[in-house]
Amino acid sequence: MKNLEKIINKIEKNIDDKDRVREKSLRFSREIIIGCRKAIQLIHQNSMKKSEILIKDASSKLLELYNFTKNHCDLSHAGFVENAAQEFVEAICLFDIMQEKELPDPDKLQVTYSAYLQGLCDVVGELRRKSLDSILNGKPEKANSYLKFMDQIYDAIIRFDYPSALIPIKRKQDMVRGLIEKTRGELAVASCERRIEYRTDEFRGILDEFNINQKKGKRKDSKNDLNIDRVW
Repeated sequence: MKNLEKIINKIEKNIDDKDRVREKSLRFSREIIIGCRKAIQLIHQNSMKKSEILIKDASSKLLELYNFTKNHCDLSHAGFVENAAQEFVEAICLFDIMQEKELPDPDKLQVTYSAYLQGLCDVVGELRRKSLDSILNGKPEKANSYLKFMDQIYDAIIRFDYPSALIPIKRKQDMVRGLIEKTRGELAVASCERRIEYRTDEFRGILDEFNINQKKGKRKDSKNDLNIDRVW
């Protein structure tokens, strides 16, 4: 047992190093996640230049995080690293969609395929927000275009029917389907409301015209009667 102390010292040094790497990695992950969330918020505010700066900063930090953890495989694939990567994918994919660019390739981003797919799923929630904002701003065509993007993403991710141990995406697939169904229903209601509003305004115009003719004494025959069929 003469070598016991030497073995224990080696193990302790390795664990101390891993603990130091883990603490720094956690800080990096938090910074990436916070930066990407701010970037997404700026995208919704149409502050694309400020958003791009944050996304580039997050990209640099993510690469640094990967390099920092590469000697510890269990840390490089830890949940907090993957979460940071997912948040980054969500931000950059949303940015590119809003800029009408092609989606970034996961290999160029240097993220895992699992992180890419899950980040892509999260983009659907942001597209739903853009769709609802478009409805509120009276832009139904734009709202429908965002819904189409949501459908395209769902059609892509639904192909991955694998065990969760291989790729944990089932829960987010269900989430995406629910968001799309809910958004489609809200767009349908908004469309009905617009038609009702249009017909109401048209009927109000016909009624005003009828009242004006009544006041002027121009109602000589049935030609000036209120024609409800014009509304429908």
